[in-house]
Amino acid sequence: MTNQKQEINWEQVQEWDEKYLIRVSNTQDEYQPVPIESTEGDYLIMPDGTKLLDFFNQLYCVNVGQKHPKVNAAMKEALDRYGFVWDAYVSDYKARAAKLIMEDILGEEEWAGKIRFVSTGSEAVETALNIARLYTGRPLIFSHEHGYHGWTNGAGAATRLRGYRSGLVGKDADTPPLQIPGSYNSSVVMAPSPKAFRDENGNYLKDENGELLSVKYTRRMIENYGPESVAAVITEVSQGAGSAMHPFEYVPQIRKMTKELGVLWINDEVLTGFGRTGKWFGYQHYGVQPDIITLGKGISSSSLPAAGVVVSKEIAEFMDKHRWETVSTYAGHPVAMAAVCANLEVMMEEKLVEKARQAGEYMRRKFEALQAKHKSIGSFDGYGVLWIVELVDPKTNKPYVPLDRNFSHGTDLSQIPTQVIFNKAIEKGVLIGGVMPNTMRIGATLNVSKEDIDKAMDALDYALTYLESGEWQQQDQGQEVGQA
Repeated sequence: MTNQKQEINWEQVQEWDEKYLIRVSNTQDEYQPVPIESTEGDYLIMPDGTKLLDFFNQLYCVNVGQKHPKVNAAMKEALDRYGFVWDAYVSDYKARAAKLIMEDILGEEEWAGKIRFVSTGSEAVETALNIARLYTGRPLIFSHEHGYHGWTNGAGAATRLRGYRSGLVGKDADTPPLQIPGSYNSSVVMAPSPKAFRDENGNYLKDENGELLSVKYTRRMIENYGPESVAAVITEVSQGAGSAMHPFEYVPQIRKMTKELGVLWINDEVLTGFGRTGKWFGYQHYGVQPDIITLGKGISSSSLPAAGVVVSKEIAEFMDKHRWETVSTYAGHPVAMAAVCANLEVMMEEKLVEKARQAGEYMRRKFEALQAKHKSIGSFDGYGVLWIVELVDPKTNKPYVPLDRNFSHGTDLSQIPTQVIFNKAIEKGVLIGGVMPNTMRIGATLNVSKEDIDKAMDALDYALTYLESGEWQQQDQGQEVGQA
């Protein structure tokens, strides 16, 4: 039998890719194809057999690892039973997926009422924002700077990341970044990030009562607009593309503030949900309970598109009384729901949430050792298999790119520290780096091995040594392999 790998003409594949596809985040001139022939565990495998250790976890979304046998078997079984049935019908997979989340995972929490399945994280956020407005009868949503909640109309309006809306450099550097007219619309108000209120030593500023000034300022903004016009505040407990860990007090204080002002709290768990932080959901680290959470990515470990929204008992009771015509063709697709069921069962059976917590403890020790060696690590923070590493220039102890998360779309990629790290670490067969210029985002599967953690940290050590040498600042590296 002919090996399938040998049958693929990768030169032809690349030709079609370059000729016909609109790019995700690069211009056509910047784009450099990275062909992937197959995947395995924490690795991406290229057509020539090169194995790349993926310490992005792609989009921080392959929680149980690539091609888990039980998840694959469940999808194949579902394909033998189903072609397609839409969300109006009942399938055993969809009902079981709901039961696993609402009873087995959230059953001991008093707040959770019901779940609505959709297909993507952006769609989950859209659904959550609409439900909040329907339930409260109010138009406004409060988000905060550097948040990422998706790319569709409502989710995109709640997103505030500047630099990666365009990658134009050189002769086109003055061309404005692509932005849909009206996508920053008046129905979403941007509050400040906690990072906006720090002293010169990086300490978060608080008032005389211990309230973070970022929370205090958000409260003042909501009071100025009028709480009666605000449906909800949407936050991430750890910012995704914005690459920031909040001070511990932020989440409990946001929850306290929303309750006092009578507005809903939507917690976006698309990135942090299903074990990534060492608990089932990120908010569980903080002793609080939300009104709505959005789900995605880890719900199926991205084996098939699946996402969802969990609402409180009060909101569920309200929604049960009303008709709401919102048909999403693929929501609750039986094959996707089969993947969700198997994925969650694997997490429970293999105790992967606990394994992620243990991996996080080991990774913390590795980061401590790296920080002792490398002055370019200004700080690091995280939990489970989700970590943030802030880079600083050892000569000044300040960020390499002064604008940091507000960096210009015209910034030369070869002068972005996280891109320098990426280009150097890949020499060691490891994908590691970040979206923001000074901040690395590091992730892995929930059951990542110590051997692979060691390999990734050795590659990071190698890349940091090069970063600190300053060689990249004296030469024009050009734009090498783009961010994965």
